Amino acid sequence: MAMIGISAIGFLLSDGEKRRVRWIRAMRRCLLRMNGIIRYEQPELPALLERIDLRATPQERELTRLLHGCAARLRTSSSPQLMLLFAGETARLPGYGVLSEEDRSAFEGVLAELGRTRLPEQIRLLDSADERLRAREEELERESGRRARIIRTLGVSLGAAAFLILI
Repeated sequence: MAMIGISAIGFLLSDGEKRRVRWIRAMRRCLLRMNGIIRYEQPELPALLERIDLRATPQERELTRLLHGCAARLRTSSSPQLMLLFAGETARLPGYGVLSEEDRSAFEGVLAELGRTRLPEQIRLLDSADERLRAREEELERESGRRARIIRTLGVSLGAAAFLILI
């Protein structure tokens, strides 16, 4: 029982390494969706944020909830600064905290500029941010895969050691 429990902890911790990658994938899907909406519908900023409706993963659902919260606050705010509203929303979300500043910078940089520039500049900004997030996703995928294997191996080894000690 101890062996299985300790091994399971190793697998659980290794899954945590993949959360950053899943958040970045959610951000990339969000940017892709924003790009399509801006390109073809050209809505106002609150309407753009309300149109984002990603539901495939828990991270996408949380990101959708954050953006919808920002849209609601934008409609009632006297000084609409999306980046400040988004920072306020993410402060209450513990899962978003797994991301480093480097992970968040491309996505949050887009939020700081959305609605302030013309359409071609916004599309260029979205494409640039998506490219940076793609490169970051690939880098994290390699790193997290390596770390996850080490953590799983360590968990199984510690589980085996606990089994041997308890015999």
